[in-house]
Amino acid sequence: MKAARAVMVAGLLAATPAASQTTGTAGDATPQPEVPAPAKQGLSFKPDVGIVYQAGDFRLTAWGFAERLIDPGGPDYFRRVRQGAEIDLPRISDHLRIAGVYEIDLTDTNAFGINPGLAGTLNSHDFENLFVAVQDADDPAKFRVLFGHNTSILSRDDNLSSGNLPTINRSLILEEHGSTNTFGAQLGVQVQKMLSPTVTLLGSIGDNRGGLNAQQVNFSFGRAVAAKIVLTPVSDDKGGRKLTAGFAVDRTTGIRDRTFNLATAIGFAAVGGLAATGTKTTGEADIAYTFPIAGHPTTIEAEGISSRFSESRSDVYGGYVMGQVSLFDAPRTGDLDLFARFDVVSLGADQIARRATQQAIRTGFNYNLPYTRKLASLHLEYGHSTITGPTAIVTDRRSANEVRIGFRVSLQQYIRH
Repeated sequence: MKAARAVMVAGLLAATPAASQTTGTAGDATPQPEVPAPAKQGLSFKPDVGIVYQAGDFRLTAWGFAERLIDPGGPDYFRRVRQGAEIDLPRISDHLRIAGVYEIDLTDTNAFGINPGLAGTLNSHDFENLFVAVQDADDPAKFRVLFGHNTSILSRDDNLSSGNLPTINRSLILEEHGSTNTFGAQLGVQVQKMLSPTVTLLGSIGDNRGGLNAQQVNFSFGRAVAAKIVLTPVSDDKGGRKLTAGFAVDRTTGIRDRTFNLATAIGFAAVGGLAATGTKTTGEADIAYTFPIAGHPTTIEAEGISSRFSESRSDVYGGYVMGQVSLFDAPRTGDLDLFARFDVVSLGADQIARRATQQAIRTGFNYNLPYTRKLASLHLEYGHSTITGPTAIVTDRRSANEVRIGFRVSLQQYIRH
């Protein structure tokens, strides 16, 4: 499930499977520590992680995916085309190693001739991630310190480098926060430490003005500070149950020349906006619960966010709730998931009498195609967006009915629960 990915998917790929072993005489039932299974040497393909090259304790893991969207009312386009890799150097101690990660978003280029009219050059604006890390040698989810260009810890969805989103876009509240460069990529230091199987702490400090993707890259250490705690009180793989909750705070100073944009749920057409400048103070909470219904994996999740911008004297709050259920999952029939979600955003300012309220209902399905090992999938989504509010905020009051069909191929399996 998505909540389990509190760190980047790229970091989690470094984990090595472990085999439980017990030694001793027949009368000695004392369990012995788990011993990592020897890593397969050379080049191999693992559907859950990607292409792996192992040479001794050195490991290179590469991944990539592409999503093509079909718009019945307009031209087709690539939503995302990304490629990345993690380089795990030989360990520097029994439990630590140095690693490097990069991830490039090729959607806004014409590197492969996929989107007409684009420049076709790679530059620093294409990096989703670019950092070095000191981390647990076998499982970076247990411990990682990184420095460089990386996504924010504030929202669970921001760290889904694999792109395994059930819907085409994230929730309205997250997509629109990204327009102020407050949840997006940043330059700085990020720390994650698993205190126990049920408690993980995360913290970051850096400059949250878009990182290497900003038109003018600036770096002022300490400008953006965030902290989060992730709780996993239920984790029953055998029973198919998992409960994860996260609580986070963020303070970012010096936001200039920014607006909080309102846009439709799927096509992301502009419908309004308001200045969002100064110091941003944010609180965030998310929860996700996976459980079986008549043997079918089901996930219900929700997230709420509230932010205040000091200079523009504006604020925004909102969130979403979503449910998804797997109808069937077998090699011959494929893997079909149905989903439905409701999003709401409320945007206002002290100097404006009324607030703007945007809502969206989204539903559809994700279908991992038969015999593709969850590496190729079809997506159908319908969205209905509405907005009300004063003309000082709302620029387009028309209700939006949108439909998209997507086709996705990847080097990593599309896992939704």
